[in-house]
Order: sequence, then C-alpha cells, then structure tokens
Amino acid sequence: MLFKFEASGEADPFVGSPQFSEALASLLESIVHSYTEAGQQGKADAWRHTYRLSTRSDRWQYVAEYATRHPGWLSLSAEERANWIATVSAPYWLDANENAQISEQIDGLIRARGAE
Repeated sequence: MLFKFEASGEADPFVGSPQFSEALASLLESIVHSYTEAGQQGKADAWRHTYRLSTRSDRWQYVAEYATRHPGWLSLSAEERANWIATVSAPYWLDANENAQISEQIDGLIRARGAE
C-alpha cells in the first residue's frame, strides 16, 4: 500500500488511479469497520489516525507536489479538486478544512512554477 508514496517511477500509474485509490480507501474502511464491529473501537480509531494525511507531513508534501500534475487543476471545481486529492492521497484521508488547506498549497505551487 505504501509503495505508492515512495516517489519512484514504478508507482506513478497507481498514484493517480481512481480504481487503485478506491481499492485502498475500501481496504482501510474494511479494517476500521472490522475492528468497530468486533468492539475494538480503540484499534479502529488508531487505524483512522494512522492514515490521516495531516499526521504525515512527508506524505502531505508528496500529495501536494503530485497533485500539481493535473493539467487543469486551476480550473477544477472544489468537488473535482477534492476528488483528485482523494485519489492521490488514498489510503490517507483529509477533513474538509485540511482539503481546503492542501488545495491552497497546490494552487501556490502551480502559480510559483508559472512565475519561474
């Protein structure tokens, strides 16, 4: 699951893949659900915490950098941006505020590159 974030060329086809993203998100939710159903809420919460993007600054930066590859980023709607970020970041997740923060960071990265 984590090879996706190793920044190697081998991972590229998977990082931007909606199908791979959905599979990873589903796997995480299945693990969380299984622990919840087994009455082990602490373990379920630990898994959710482990895969919260804001707890991993290295992964956050990777997602922000990779997300700039979307050719139409600056013209995407908020929903389309959230979907692309979710695709790139899976199995990590963000809340709405964090999504807005990383979206602004991506805007800044793209604009800074345009100024070069």
